[in-house]
Amino acid sequence: MQDKSLHQLRSKIPPDYNISADVLEKVRKAIEDETKKTLKFLRAISHPTRLRILRALRINELCVCVLVYLMRMKYSKLSYHLKILKDAGLVEFRKDRNFLIYKITDLGKKVLKDIEG
Repeated sequence: MQDKSLHQLRSKIPPDYNISADVLEKVRKAIEDETKKTLKFLRAISHPTRLRILRALRINELCVCVLVYLMRMKYSKLSYHLKILKDAGLVEFRKDRNFLIYKITDLGKKVLKDIEG
């Protein structure tokens, strides 16, 4: 938090309420930064296609060419969904010759387990 905004916040807090600058910074971070991360994550799992991709990759890592066939969608549309999942840390990929091979991350596995109960 910038010194100016910390000073402004401190001026709004009653002087007899004791709270450290460290605690204020942690709260600010949780409210702002962590909320952005959470929203990105929720967006990633909120679409049925992305859940289907995660379920497929939970079974085995797969080439994009196989995912295109299984998901019954064009490559460009699948790439869009894979990028959202990758940006959220739910999948990762590697190149193997001319193939992009996607796999679910540990976080992706945990997410599926949590939402499926």
